[in-house]
Amino acid sequence: MKTLNLALKRIHFLEIHSGEKKEEFRAFTDYYVDRLAVKNEDGSFAGFRDIEAVHFFSGSYENAPEMIVEVKEIFLDPEMKWEKRTEANTDFVIVLGNILEKKNC
Repeated sequence: MKTLNLALKRIHFLEIHSGEKKEEFRAFTDYYVDRLAVKNEDGSFAGFRDIEAVHFFSGSYENAPEMIVEVKEIFLDPEMKWEKRTEANTDFVIVLGNILEKKNC
């Protein structure tokens, strides 16, 4: 299973854990473009990486709470041409599904 590791603040971790939060947003930065998108050789957008789940963790200490959550879809919000996107006007949206595993929750 292709899994993406993401850190979360405790409040957001608990919202996903309870089922209240169904989407996780990440800024349109080079860091997340490299982790979430696939680009053509010319740098244009080719699609999204085939990510099946997200491994969320809240803290970097021993016994920190963790969970693996199914990814239903990844898209960019709002719709516009790739070349016009910036960190200020675009977010990656990760649509979450079922919680597959929990640890220390």
